[in-house]
Amino acid sequence: MDEAVNDMDLKAAVPGRDDPIWTAARGFRVGKSEGPLKLLNGGQEQGRVKVTGDQTDGRLALLEMYVAPGFGNIAHAHGDEDEAFYIESGEFRFINGSGTFDAGPGDFVYIPRGTRHAFKNLTDRTATLLVFYTPAGPEQFFLEYGDDPDPSGKMPPEWTPEKIASIIAAQDPHKVIPLPGENDWA
Repeated sequence: MDEAVNDMDLKAAVPGRDDPIWTAARGFRVGKSEGPLKLLNGGQEQGRVKVTGDQTDGRLALLEMYVAPGFGNIAHAHGDEDEAFYIESGEFRFINGSGTFDAGPGDFVYIPRGTRHAFKNLTDRTATLLVFYTPAGPEQFFLEYGDDPDPSGKMPPEWTPEKIASIIAAQDPHKVIPLPGENDWA
């Protein structure tokens, strides 16, 4: 096996040891409890913003989401970003265009930009999923509009239709497109 690797090395151009590919330490680590926690819609959706576009030169964002039992977000599409989910715990129903599918622990879901989607926790417990955005950008929604946790543990009020409408109105209409349906979760 070592001979095969050496043969490959001889045929491929390898940068010198002084090249930044060898020396630049550009990676980083984010600890389990690191990243700001933001509460949406009365805390029914809680997002720990683990990685932002500022940290990845705009390439990637990551959130750890804790979703209340029975909660489902508003169906929408992203104009510029792909979104992916890794389910850590619980069972979720995903809207995917005009259809749905269910996903559970260990499942991975990919939603390309321009695709109507949403998710709903189908269990009676808080469920957890990781949410990836490429390129980064949507994590700013959580940082800008999410409520900070109250040190006493009291949850903020649920968002009213007026608050949701004002948030939607403030969004770039080409980046996040709300697409709610009457019977999305039927």
